[in-house]
Amino acid sequence: MNIGIAANTLIFEKAGIGQYGRNLLKELLKIDKKNHYFLYFSFIRHRKPREKEIDSILGLPRASNVTVKIIPIPAAWLDFITTTPFSIQNVIKDKIDVFFAPYAAGIPKKGFSKMVFMCHDLVFMRFPEHRGKRLSNYYLKRHEIAIQNCSKIIVPSQSTRKDLREFFNVPLKKIVYIPEAADKNFRPIKDRKEIERITSKYIDPKYKYILSVGTLEPRKNLAKLVEAYSLLPHEILRQYRLILVGAKGWNNSVLERTINDLNLQDKVILAGFVKDEDLPYIYNGASIFVYPSLYEGFGLPPLEALACGVPTVVCDRSSLSEVVGKAGILVNPENEKEISLAIKRILSRPILQEKSRRKGLLVAKKYSWKKTAEETLKVIENL
Repeated sequence: MNIGIAANTLIFEKAGIGQYGRNLLKELLKIDKKNHYFLYFSFIRHRKPREKEIDSILGLPRASNVTVKIIPIPAAWLDFITTTPFSIQNVIKDKIDVFFAPYAAGIPKKGFSKMVFMCHDLVFMRFPEHRGKRLSNYYLKRHEIAIQNCSKIIVPSQSTRKDLREFFNVPLKKIVYIPEAADKNFRPIKDRKEIERITSKYIDPKYKYILSVGTLEPRKNLAKLVEAYSLLPHEILRQYRLILVGAKGWNNSVLERTINDLNLQDKVILAGFVKDEDLPYIYNGASIFVYPSLYEGFGLPPLEALACGVPTVVCDRSSLSEVVGKAGILVNPENEKEISLAIKRILSRPILQEKSRRKGLLVAKKYSWKKTAEETLKVIENL
């Protein structure tokens, strides 16, 4: 079988969808030697560094059942073409049995008879104001095309399955639940000197820290976390800093204003995007991980924190409670006092910290990219 994959996110998206695509592909190539994979990228500029990045993802020498195809047009052009009646097979000439896209925008309006895509979340429907009208309309159009043209839709959580039913009335038989997983690099690290060496790039080592990881955008509810942090007792504020790891997303004005209004510029650290190789050390150096996001299709950062043995607080909304199970402390994301009390409770109770660590490691072991790849391959082969 020839399996085509829309691969642009592997190099253009560093977090979220990009992580999903890279981890899934690596495992698919490990477990599957009989099918042939055609990976379709689209770009003109920066060809050499992008080809080098592709080589880094796939490894060299490449597996014999992998063919990389670079379509010599800008990614934005290909994105537009796939929304029109123009058949993608005028661009992709290979005989493809099943086409898979790790995101809705990879699915063409016209092209292949058998297609599958991963629907990560429907935040543009739940919170359209968090994306803005233009982006929300774009995502709506792309999901309508993907839902209409795909034989199967993969979702990472039961929450996203419910959303597909609610907003698009997708038949249950068309939706397949396959959870994601934390990369194997996210694990407890015992070398405290190495942890301190890495974390000192981002924070003064004399401080302990409370951690949150994710793109800085309204949906992540980080302004509320800053408010919760400001309510902590003075003794905790003196010892702990709040580190927000993640690239700046859409509309950060509320977060920045909250930090300034509460005069926390020296206590809240915006670390920006952290390299993949540094991130497990950042998790391991944290005393607690807090993820007050209003909505997630899956919620990978909390699972990464659990896999590193870090006590974790998450909101009681969307998929997060089903992902972390009983290993996390659940809070109302709109109540800063409740979030603050949960943080204080963990930081002041070593026994609770140890209990949370043990539970978290057990929960994280239930998920693996190997299982994700096996289930995904089963969906593709059974079409």
